[in-house]
Amino acid sequence: MRKPSPALVIFLGYIIISAFGGLILYLPISHNGDLSFLDALFTSTSALCVTGLIVVDTPTKYTLFGKTVISLLILVGGLGYMTLTAFILSATKTKGSLYARKLVVETLGMGKLGGVLSFASNIVLYSLIIQTLAILPLFLSFSGKGDVFDALFNSVFHSISAFNNAGFSNFSNSLMNYSEDPVVNLTIMALIVVGGIGFKVWTDVKERRLTLHSKIAILTTLILIALPFLFFYTFEEQTKGSILKSLFASITPRTAGFNTVDYSKFSDLSLFLTMTLMFVGGSPGSTAGGIKTVTLALVFLWVINTLRGNRNVVAFRREIPQEVIVRVFQTLVLAVFLMWLWIFALSISEREILEKVGILRLSFEVISAFCTVGLSTGSITTPNVSLSADFSLFGKIMIMSAMMIGRAGYLVFANSLITPRKVNYRFAKGEVVL
Repeated sequence: MRKPSPALVIFLGYIIISAFGGLILYLPISHNGDLSFLDALFTSTSALCVTGLIVVDTPTKYTLFGKTVISLLILVGGLGYMTLTAFILSATKTKGSLYARKLVVETLGMGKLGGVLSFASNIVLYSLIIQTLAILPLFLSFSGKGDVFDALFNSVFHSISAFNNAGFSNFSNSLMNYSEDPVVNLTIMALIVVGGIGFKVWTDVKERRLTLHSKIAILTTLILIALPFLFFYTFEEQTKGSILKSLFASITPRTAGFNTVDYSKFSDLSLFLTMTLMFVGGSPGSTAGGIKTVTLALVFLWVINTLRGNRNVVAFRREIPQEVIVRVFQTLVLAVFLMWLWIFALSISEREILEKVGILRLSFEVISAFCTVGLSTGSITTPNVSLSADFSLFGKIMIMSAMMIGRAGYLVFANSLITPRKVNYRFAKGEVVL
């Protein structure tokens, strides 16, 4: 019997784990008061896909047990369940089958099977160390506004959520009460950037040897932080003149989902800029979503090089292979098409909401889901939850599928639907006018 493609297994894995997490969150031990299975499933999917969109208020609706389940789903989703599997195989000195290693390679976006298990185990170890180190500074700030146990749990919860770019918060208004707290802001922002920069960059920094990939990822990340920061600091009323708020607003869309300002009061221009940042997301092989920083950089370099008459894409005096450029444009086109399709479908199914909030805010919600960000302009009926809470059954299912596709990867999703086949012939060339 032929084994299913690694892409299909990965995608189905996210569906199964989300359903299992939804069942656990649906149990009475996990929540306070009434909770529909659909809302429990939505929360589970959002946590596993490290998105952060919520349809019920996390701190008040879920019990300590429920919040612990959410944090575990974030851990599994942030690192990738196949990465954790590879860690177990490595820890038990088991090589695993060739098929299992292919699954890990597909999850991490690597191109080679060699050393994949040890690489995955290092990812898990380093990430746990980083998240543990961030608990203390968060605890020092949180302990001033509650008892010691709550402060400790909130520190662990937010450290996991920030590093894995999930955006889930144990406070009803996210981090707005800490908008001017330098310790909380700097710690959360550092976790977001480190988690979203990519595991390959970690390795290069550790070895003090920056590869072409790391140079592109780091430079693009710095640019995408600096330029939006200047805009928010200068023009947006809610962040104007505030270094912390402006810096946080430029970093959180990459794709963490925490907020220290009210996005429902953002200007349309600021929302559009935030949507652009969400669309790009973090770097390849990280906990972040989006089309990725390297994809954006290579598209930009391709445009520059072709305008100069150079068919080859060059960066840092290195030529980028053509197959990589093809994959870049596959990712870009698929992302744009899928997001357009979802926005169009929700514009029809959620017509009443569209009339109240407008196409920009509806698109904001869809891009936030696809790029696993979690930012939202907020529900029009229920405080402290996402606009998705107002959607119909069909609308919520669409948002859940968007989060799933965004987390598994656009190409992984496409590959799970299409059976590859080799073509041993070519047709005669034809000309078209552009």
